Parts: sequence; C-alpha cells; structure tokens
Amino acid sequence: MDVTPIPGAALGALVHGAEVTADMDESQFEQLRAALDAHLVLVLRGHRTPSYERFLAFGSRFGHIPKTGLTSGAHPDHNEILIVSNVLRDGRRIGVGDAGWMGWHTDYSFRPRVSQVGFLEAIEVPPSGGGQTLFTDMYALYESLPPQERRRLHSYRVRHALRTGYEDNIEEELQREVSLGESTEQIQPEDGTSTIHPLIARNPRTGRHSVYVSTLNTKRIVDLSPGESRKLLDELLSHAGKPEYTYAHTWQPGDIVMWDQLGTIHAKQPFDPAERRIMRQVVSIFDDPADPWRAEIGA
Repeated sequence: MDVTPIPGAALGALVHGAEVTADMDESQFEQLRAALDAHLVLVLRGHRTPSYERFLAFGSRFGHIPKTGLTSGAHPDHNEILIVSNVLRDGRRIGVGDAGWMGWHTDYSFRPRVSQVGFLEAIEVPPSGGGQTLFTDMYALYESLPPQERRRLHSYRVRHALRTGYEDNIEEELQREVSLGESTEQIQPEDGTSTIHPLIARNPRTGRHSVYVSTLNTKRIVDLSPGESRKLLDELLSHAGKPEYTYAHTWQPGDIVMWDQLGTIHAKQPFDPAERRIMRQVVSIFDDPADPWRAEIGA
C-alpha cells in the first residue's frame, strides 16, 4: 500500500493498493488510520471494487455504522448504505441529492453520537468533471485563532439539526422524529435528529481541536443572542472553501474517499443535471458520545 500526499493540495493523500475489506491485516489498518490522522482526506485507488457487503464491512473497521433511517434513498438490503444520486428510475429517485450545490456540513452532527469517518465511493460520475466534493480543514481554523479567542469559543454550545430551521417547522414533542422519503410514516433515526454540542470538538486520537460548525446543519450558538450567534457563525464559516484550507476532489469511477468527519466539513459542487452521478456512502460514528467533547482548552 502506498500513501502519497496530493501535490499542491492543502490536505489529502492518494492511497494505492489498499484492501477494501474487513479482512485487511492489522498493519494496513493502522497505516490507514495514521494516514487519515495526518492527511484528513484519503483517496483510495487501485483496489478491487467491493461488493455492498464488503464496502460496509470495510467501513465498520473504523467504527460503528448506524442505519440511515431512510425509507427511500438507502440500499434496500443494507440501510446503513446511503445512495447519493440525481438519477431517476421509472420516474423515482434511486437515491438522495440532486445536481445542485450542497452546502458545507459534516454528517450526523445533529445526532448525539456524531460521525468520525466518512466513506464515499464513485460508481458513476459526470463526464464533465462536475460534482466535485470539497473538504475544508477545521482543525486549521482553530489553530489559526488567537489563544484568547480559542478560550472564548470553548465556552459556547451549538444546536445542530437535520436541516437548519427544522425545529421551527415541527411540534416540540416530535423534534426527535422526521418523515423521510415518500412514506408519511414518521421514523426515529438512531440517536434522533436534533441535539446540542460544544462548539469546539477534540479528536480523541490526536488531541487536535476543531471548530465544529457548518452551514447546512448548525442552527445557532445557544449561549448568544440570535444576532450575535449569526455574526460569529458567519465569521467562522467564512473559512470554508478558502484555497489554503481546502481540497477539491474531482471524482474518477471507482474512487473511494475516506475523511475525518470531526476535523473537516465538506460540500458538493453543482454539475449539469443532464449528467448522471451515482455514489454510495457509509459513515462511522463514535462508540462513546462523549469522546469528541473531552476537550482540554488549548494554549
């Protein structure tokens, strides 16, 4: 297995020859974990395309994979696998998403047990090269702040919701439930759909701190007034997409990208809706919901 930093990129490395299976030996597993800690985003190429079962088992080596809770858009036999696609079949979507811009986020930030590693595989990609996935380093944002500002941010808590404004549109007693897909049945995904976390997260493996906010799922800083919250979030999120902190991945069929969900946020560039894009995704979450929040205040 070969790990090479992506030339000219702010983060990310190219990995050739990894075994995308739960049966990878322990030395390769530890090499991948160390590479992920160092580079935050890994692009896997030169491997055998895994079955759905092997893809799921590979992700499970890096933590528990929860069910999506979706009644449509997930694999029919493996609800843990999300299908991300703009493709219609018999007039119905085969997955979730469309060809438009998808804003900055980290998966499952709205659940008590947040995500630690994401895995996204390209099955079919737009021929034009559109639909890039962008990754921005939120550890770097924290580390760029003056010590006094870091200490201030450690005192704040943030509400995350499945979609911004979610609580404004549903009765309070139903805030842990949501209707997804075409069924009107209300589903309760694992760990709910709205929660409050500290604004600063800490990677329990490396000890690095990140600013844990996003445009798509962060509703507000609950310790500030709405106006003050909006101003601070806008200031922090102005970091997202800056070239010195961001890697833009142009997909090739067969690519598997895995990334640190605690220390990065990601977004999707738009592409021509006449083109097809089919991806499959799994997300590992922390076993202990407190793991990312044991955050000693940095100097």
